[in-house]
Amino acid sequence: MKTINVRIEDQLKAEAEEVLARHGVSPTEAVNHLYLYLAQHGQLPFRVSKRAEAPADVFRDTLIRIRLAIDALQSLAALPDGAPERDYLATQCRLRCEQLRQDIAGSAAFMALAACRDPLPRDPDEDTGLYWQWMQDHLAQAEDVLEDAAGNMSALLSAMTGQINAVYWQLATFIDLYGPVDTGPFRPSRQTDNSSKA
Repeated sequence: MKTINVRIEDQLKAEAEEVLARHGVSPTEAVNHLYLYLAQHGQLPFRVSKRAEAPADVFRDTLIRIRLAIDALQSLAALPDGAPERDYLATQCRLRCEQLRQDIAGSAAFMALAACRDPLPRDPDEDTGLYWQWMQDHLAQAEDVLEDAAGNMSALLSAMTGQINAVYWQLATFIDLYGPVDTGPFRPSRQTDNSSKA
């Protein structure tokens, strides 16, 4: 058995140990589980950044960015062919799709670690990898349409937006898009008010 010494800020240590205590886990157990995960999966269960992100957070943020890209593509498709802002918006949409596609390519394996929130039973072999690949393919096709800027761009963009939207909703079933709902101190009562019936 080996001993590890770690330097950590006092405030961060106190906050983290409070969370661990609520879950009945000691700091030693938490570190052991982290090392076990690293050994089993060959990667961190989170991204290292100034603020650590969980796979579910990246998954949600990516879906929000996809939704914004869909809205932008739909707005562009609705513009008439001769609209003066069309070329600028097409360039912006293409750059957005390209960046989004690259980010998905870099994050798909990490996002696959997100726990499925769908209450319906799924095939054990079903995961998000194929859906993320389809999303990348559709975004690449949208980039091609936006780059070409042919006369039938509106029809092509509408078709591409429909395909992106379909994959978006497939991915959205895997996760709770809005996270846990906090109703605060107000909890709706399940009892019916019979006073008005008297």
